[in-house]
Amino acid sequence: MKTILVDVDDTLYPKGTGPFKEVSKRIDEYVMSKLDLSLKDAKARRKKYIAKYGSTLGGLMRHHSVDPKAFLQDVHDVPVEEMLKPDARLRKILNEISYRLVIFSNASLDYVNRVLHCLDISDVFDDLFTIEYMDFIPKPKPYPYYKIMELYNMKPGDFIVVDDRPQNVSTAMDVGMRGIIVGGTNHLPGALSIPDIYAISDVID
Repeated sequence: MKTILVDVDDTLYPKGTGPFKEVSKRIDEYVMSKLDLSLKDAKARRKKYIAKYGSTLGGLMRHHSVDPKAFLQDVHDVPVEEMLKPDARLRKILNEISYRLVIFSNASLDYVNRVLHCLDISDVFDDLFTIEYMDFIPKPKPYPYYKIMELYNMKPGDFIVVDDRPQNVSTAMDVGMRGIIVGGTNHLPGALSIPDIYAISDVID
């Protein structure tokens, strides 16, 4: 049985309309405060860390001894409940998919649960694989992809990754998984592309 690994932010809701933009702002603020940087320099430092470690958190842990749990609690303290509402259409579409659905997100477990609860799709997913279970090594690094394969004792070809970031889908394909890019204009050779999550049933056989 195939397993569909589904991203959360900018994937389960239209890009730029949900809480991720607020999370990103809080990460900027965290870096500014922690490293005593201007906004411009904080954004530059984040870009550097993301390129090297896959995430801002990775660089902060490596170079500034930041506690990942405290960081995640801080940056995910955003008004999710004010920004998302139940999505009956999404719920229906996801419920009609016959394969196992698993969340595959760089966000924290608590934050992901809040997003799913607000969208009223918590019970649609069979499992949640968040940054804590990735040992704080995020997508698009290969580590979490291999770890989830080991966890489920499944082959790469048994997984389909659904994500808004082409980099995350690219790694999935590099390790032998199939990939679906949501809502992007970037075309990755070999990957399928859909305009939004509502079209997922059109490309999953």
